[in-house]
Amino acid sequence: MTFKNFRISGGERITYLISEDAGSDELEPIAVAVHSLVGLPTTIRSLNRKGLRLEKGQILDREYTGPVLEEVLRTGKTIRGVPKEGTYLGRNVVVSPIFSEDGKVIAAIGIVDLLSVLEMQEIIRTVVNNSPAVVFLWKNEEKWPSEFVSENVVQFGYTVEDFISGRVLYGDIIHPDDLKRVEDSLKERIRRGEVDFNIEYRIFTKVGDLHWVNERAFIQRSPDGKVTHFQGLVLDVTERKESEEALRKSLETQKLLRTIINNSQAVAFLWENKENLPTVYVSENITKFGYRVEDFTSGKIPYNSIIHKDDIGPVIETLKRNIAEKQDYFDVEYRIFTGDGKMLWVEEKTFIQRDEEGKVTHFQGLVVDITERKEAHKMLEIQRELGKELSTTWNLQTILNLVLDSCLQINGLDVGVIYLKDELLDQLNLVSYRGISLEFRETVSRYKADSLEARQILIGKPIYSLEFYSDTMVDAVKREGIKSVAIIPLNYRGEIVGSLNFASHTLDKIPWSIRNFIESIALQVVNYIAPVCIQAELS
Repeated sequence: MTFKNFRISGGERITYLISEDAGSDELEPIAVAVHSLVGLPTTIRSLNRKGLRLEKGQILDREYTGPVLEEVLRTGKTIRGVPKEGTYLGRNVVVSPIFSEDGKVIAAIGIVDLLSVLEMQEIIRTVVNNSPAVVFLWKNEEKWPSEFVSENVVQFGYTVEDFISGRVLYGDIIHPDDLKRVEDSLKERIRRGEVDFNIEYRIFTKVGDLHWVNERAFIQRSPDGKVTHFQGLVLDVTERKESEEALRKSLETQKLLRTIINNSQAVAFLWENKENLPTVYVSENITKFGYRVEDFTSGKIPYNSIIHKDDIGPVIETLKRNIAEKQDYFDVEYRIFTGDGKMLWVEEKTFIQRDEEGKVTHFQGLVVDITERKEAHKMLEIQRELGKELSTTWNLQTILNLVLDSCLQINGLDVGVIYLKDELLDQLNLVSYRGISLEFRETVSRYKADSLEARQILIGKPIYSLEFYSDTMVDAVKREGIKSVAIIPLNYRGEIVGSLNFASHTLDKIPWSIRNFIESIALQVVNYIAPVCIQAELS
């Protein structure tokens, strides 16, 4: 080992004891000098032997080599870059060759690139301060005093000095209703030995506004495991929370509307403006018509297929006319068939939906069962017409026929008989009938005064139960297929003179609307029947 002149690339020549075989001891003076000068991690090695690594004023490794040192020794060129392996993986370094007097590479020395570090720190600071997340470093003390906070805390109206000076403690800006929850959650994470913490809560800005934030904190511990600090990222999530709340309210409103619709009389439809009116949506209360939602939305049942064939033409014409006239709304009445084959009258209120170009795309309809309303109107018409016709005749049989024919126009009523009291024989006689078999007619042609049927009629109150018939009549009623009855005594000036009896082969019970109708008819016609009967007896 001899004294030789050498130079560091780009620098002045220095005379020092060094060679391509220099070891750690020989390289130490120059490594210490450079490290003391720049205060940054320093590495050095000779061409043929490993060398030193120094950090924070200490020699950490006397048998050190690194990928960049080795590349510089191989190429003889200064390298600035980021190692992809080794001790300084991912950190900016600069390494220069050391040449002998005759120009040969004999060693290499490197430091962490201070300029790059400072540039990276500035980049990081800029990124953090322009990001929505505020960076905090809190002490593990009451209400979490801040040792560091990024400049973008200004988004909450505060300055860095507010927190660093201790004028504002972070715990004081947390909403009082949330503070205990935050404290308890953090304590639980610490107790379980976790390294991070994530929670959402509300804070007050400097002007008193309330914001929702998401905090993700990293729990820092000393070597003995004691928690010393919390490094937190605090992100304003007020807009997201407001959107979530708006969505929650929207869903609640939709649920409420769905409940209202499904419990209402109106069935909601959304049809496409295509052939057969394909159904995009139908409310769950379609079950009241005997169908399932899937029957229509799957295309299994086109809506127009349930419309009465005599009504489909007028419905389509009404639809086309309103489209041509550029109307936004129309209503129409027609008949439909339920899933079990019953016919109903419905009223459809339809809103026509168009795209931006004015082309009709959909029809939004509310379909309401108006069968009872239609039947009520029909009953009023029947009663009015019957009154007109009864006032023009005094023929008993004609009166009886008019009564039965009129009442049997009501949907569901398909059996009608009239009994009149025979004072001489002390019984009720069947005097007019519709819709019964010859065999059944013979069975019910008369009721003796002491029979169960006659006794019930003579009480004078309407009867709507099959228990009207005595045990001896039960089999006959079953064979006839009668499912429900309406027995209306004819009361004339306090005396029962007969009864109007109606029955149905289809209705399980007589609806209230029909009951009211036939009771009104009984009050109306007894004033025509009784006088004729009295006149006949007198004659």
